[in-house]
Amino acid sequence: MAFAYSQLTPITTIASSVGAVYTNPSSKTSYIRSIVIHNTNTTAETVALHNVPDNSGSVGTAAATNQFYKTSVAADTTIMIEFPVPGIILSDTNDTIQASTTTASKVTIQISGATE
Repeated sequence: MAFAYSQLTPITTIASSVGAVYTNPSSKTSYIRSIVIHNTNTTAETVALHNVPDNSGSVGTAAATNQFYKTSVAADTTIMIEFPVPGIILSDTNDTIQASTTTASKVTIQISGATE
């Protein structure tokens, strides 16, 4: 049986303060295979992504030690980040992918992968 990948999050905007854009559900393992980022602003936006482990079952805090991506995204530009199999693995309840950008609600994000 083939592993079925799908959209894990609907398209949403990123806040200017760090916050969860994907939270691993209870009793599941998530495999993040791709992240699509698009800057709708008329100026460049700096986007940062974090792979944040849970904190004793609760959502953890983003920090420099769990940041895995940071870049300046030019106006009206799309960036696709693809991860080879198995992808970024989130195995504990409330493990998260967290994101921030320069200006709230100007950058969109979509996350694809699978859960089992």
